[in-house]
Amino acid sequence: MISLTRTGIGVLAGFFLLLLSQCGTADSPASPSSGAGKAPSQAAVQRAYTMKCSLCHGTDGRLMASKAPDLSKSTMSIEERVAIIAYGKGTMPPQKGILDPAIIRGIADYVGTFQDAK
Repeated sequence: MISLTRTGIGVLAGFFLLLLSQCGTADSPASPSSGAGKAPSQAAVQRAYTMKCSLCHGTDGRLMASKAPDLSKSTMSIEERVAIIAYGKGTMPPQKGILDPAIIRGIADYVGTFQDAK
């Protein structure tokens, strides 16, 4: 049986909090510049989703950690998804100013594909 000391539990809890605090930080490489008026590549959008969203929503939108909704059951329009990604909602941090607007729109569109994969 493994026994954790108070120090061990504190270190583990601190690591977990640090991991969660990094969700949505400005220093992330997930915000590639897509250029003026140029749509980001699908690879750039998927990379941004993986870095910023999959921790709570999973790779297919169904993980639902931290009270995150199941994106495969979402009925939101693309504009509603863009707004939530940009401005956040509940425990989800806003990504406006962190991710490029074209990447935010790309993620909103990408999330829409989860509904088709039922």
